[in-house]
Amino acid sequence: MASTAKKLATLSKTAKLIIDLRTGLGAAKLDSNVKKVSLVFSRKQDNAGARYFLRENLPRIAFNNPDLNIEVSISKEYGVKPILTVEFGSNNSTLKTIF
Repeated sequence: MASTAKKLATLSKTAKLIIDLRTGLGAAKLDSNVKKVSLVFSRKQDNAGARYFLRENLPRIAFNNPDLNIEVSISKEYGVKPILTVEFGSNNSTLKTIF
């Protein structure tokens, strides 16, 4: 166990970033049925959940699903509710989540 911790301490910064992208929340291979993920939110409103998802989870999803179309729209208007939309390709259905 100590040797593993010692090896992790000596890894380069790039290696640590790659390990972080491969593990953790959002580091999952999505089904091939998922065609698009889009996120809409405003920076001028308290949208902490959407900002966290953009900063922490979306990079992992993008890394583990390179063929997935990801769209992020950051509005400058006040009052835009954050919406995460997942589009499926088989029957043109969508799933919307409001943070």
